[in-house]
Amino acid sequence: MAGVVSAIEALLNKHHHKVRSRQFLEAVMGASAMLALADGEISFAELMARDYVLDHVRELQVFAPNEASELFRTYAETISIDPQRGKATVLEAITQLSGDAELASLLLRICVIISKSDRDFSQQEQEVINTFRDVLGLEKEEIEG
Repeated sequence: MAGVVSAIEALLNKHHHKVRSRQFLEAVMGASAMLALADGEISFAELMARDYVLDHVRELQVFAPNEASELFRTYAETISIDPQRGKATVLEAITQLSGDAELASLLLRICVIISKSDRDFSQQEQEVINTFRDVLGLEKEEIEG
């Protein structure tokens, strides 16, 4: 995972002024919550992967320590209570990144890391990643690796 984090950090360093925004944090936490719930439950491994990325990617550490976790929890609760509304809210947050292919690709790379963390990359998780990719206007090749 350290190599992946290094690659993410390199992208973030290049665009640090864009990443240090509430908009990016909300998109990452919303996407992470929707992805983690794709197979019906949030696994401990998925939470650990989210926390690992947050703890080791300096550019994502621009808000209060618990703010990212609280955003994740709020998105997850909304999705659990009203899946249609919750998913629409997440997609709206993600859509805000659609004009920047590099940040959109970075978001998807983070999602792939989280989804594969429990060693069970389910069909439902793949479908969520495909939805995110489509909403962001990215090709599959842009998130491989």
